[in-house]
Amino acid sequence: MLRLTIAGPDTVIGSSLCPSCPYSAAGCCVAPPRMAWADVARVALHGGGEWLLEQVAAGNLIVFEHGLSLLRVKGRVGADIKTPRIKKCVFHGPTGCTIAETRRPSTCNYYVCDKAIEEGEHAQRGTGVRAEREHDKLVSLFTRADASLQASIDAHWPAGVSFDPNFLEWLVERFTAWRSAGSGATA
Repeated sequence: MLRLTIAGPDTVIGSSLCPSCPYSAAGCCVAPPRMAWADVARVALHGGGEWLLEQVAAGNLIVFEHGLSLLRVKGRVGADIKTPRIKKCVFHGPTGCTIAETRRPSTCNYYVCDKAIEEGEHAQRGTGVRAEREHDKLVSLFTRADASLQASIDAHWPAGVSFDPNFLEWLVERFTAWRSAGSGATA
């Protein structure tokens, strides 16, 4: 079954297939996406700025010129000590993602694999197609938001960002203005 919560940049598409992923014991979490500037702004906008700063300080999120990278660690998949250790997202726990949807990279919230789309389409006719459409809209939305934010960052922070509360506040202001201008008000 697919779960669709359509809410512009806060959209979440999930699948009941994910816990028993047919591709990997850690599912998509074997290759966590970067947290782009639009993701960072969205998380801070939802009150997650302090959490972002804590995760950067802990080394779980690594600042780079285009946003944050999620640390990959060697860890067990599942609770059984005999299960293999694989490289996966630092936030992947025994039952999946350990962070709230409002703090995840957008890709983690709206990407589901082809098997999940097929299963959703079979169980809920039209849902798989709708999920694919929403995914495509969101990719476009976040690509535009990132391009706009990156241009602002390059202009205002030419020596690189100082990842601190002031930068997060500035980034949220730019993201909010971008959305208010109609560029990202809806997906």
